[in-house]
Amino acid sequence: MTSAHQTRPPAFAPMAELSRALRTGETSSVILTRECLRRIAAHDAVFKSFLAVYEEEALAAAALADEELRAGHDRGPLHGIPLALKDLVDIQGKPTTAGSPLLSANIAQQDAAIVRRIADAGGVIVGKTHMVQFALGAWGTNTHMDTPRNPAGRATDTLVAGGSSSGSAVAVAARLVPWAIGSDTGGSVRVPAAFCGIVGFKPTIDALPREGVYALSESLDSVGLIASSVQDARLCFEALVGAPASGPDARRRIGVLEADELAPLAPAVARCHTQNLQRLEQAGFSLVPFRFPASLAAFKEPTNAIMIAEGAWVNDRFLDDPDAPMDPSVRSRLLAARATTAVQYLQAQATASRWQQAFAGEMDRLGLSAIAMPVTAMTAPRLDDVDHNVAPVHFTRPVNLLALCAISLPAGEDDDARPIGLQLVGRAGGDHALLGVAAEAAAALHPSRIPPQEVRNA
Repeated sequence: MTSAHQTRPPAFAPMAELSRALRTGETSSVILTRECLRRIAAHDAVFKSFLAVYEEEALAAAALADEELRAGHDRGPLHGIPLALKDLVDIQGKPTTAGSPLLSANIAQQDAAIVRRIADAGGVIVGKTHMVQFALGAWGTNTHMDTPRNPAGRATDTLVAGGSSSGSAVAVAARLVPWAIGSDTGGSVRVPAAFCGIVGFKPTIDALPREGVYALSESLDSVGLIASSVQDARLCFEALVGAPASGPDARRRIGVLEADELAPLAPAVARCHTQNLQRLEQAGFSLVPFRFPASLAAFKEPTNAIMIAEGAWVNDRFLDDPDAPMDPSVRSRLLAARATTAVQYLQAQATASRWQQAFAGEMDRLGLSAIAMPVTAMTAPRLDDVDHNVAPVHFTRPVNLLALCAISLPAGEDDDARPIGLQLVGRAGGDHALLGVAAEAAAALHPSRIPPQEVRNA
């Protein structure tokens, strides 16, 4: 079709629909990209999700995507679809700040491996998003750069977005881009997805490449995906890593936590979790009591020993200058890491290895396809109510220590319209199988989600 027949797509169209429209000529990558740029210009002064917008480069990439599609060169379902990157991913010639002004002159010498994969898939990067400094924090705040505002909740609320992939989650939740790249070390994709009412997929470590991504913890980091739906997340993952080698996991047995492990839940989250398990059971899933190799509380010490020690190794050069622009909550945690001994670090690694084996054995013994559990114990608090002495990762950090994959699904809202997520946890290397289970689970949950007022009819 000619451009005269091309139209601006619906603001909330699924990515498969966008991909189809690109191939039929109903729209173009340039039109999609201009629409994202328009929405960012119109709304991001409120949401503060983007650190940098690459308008010229994005429009050039979109024009190339259109030219290739017209010539019959189809790179796959991401071809011509815009996205955003968390600002710890290298783009050649652009700064990678990792959420810190201390790295404002850190110009990338080459593209990260994930950027090369996105380019090979025909994706159009429109910019980089804000994040928690050095990715060390799960509330989504940043004192020295910007703190993205969660689009969810009531219009009078100023809710945290969750972190550390705060900007990426907000950009998707506010419908500024169809999808985004984040990272997850203890919940940094899943927590903001749950708080913002969207989908956050943490693949198995190295399922998506980490080369050229600023590290927090080499042992725990994963590159992850943020999207509006499981279908969109699945489309993105398969476009970047390939389709599954085998058919879907036919087992419909899901492990569920016993009551004592759910004690930290706020009442609204507890009610929602109970209702969601009932919906899964009504949809034909068998729910099986499951226990992790240790109590969820026991995961805090070994996870912190590994994450903070490795994070301090990466960022220790900044700690001796008391005037350096560093968030107090980040500085205090990194300084505390200097007290972690080599013995403690190695003990934590040994514990992780032992628990990984025990988890896999229990999944096999019970014949489970996934574990269903909360993402966070509470809904997103107001910015002024955040307590940086605690972190909302009680239910997410075990996934990283055990080197598993997991996904956060929108699963309801509390009485203040604050989203609640359901987490599904899969086996190490079982990413495709988990996405298949998640697609079935999402269909059973069918939560209602009202788009943010600021962008509903923009």
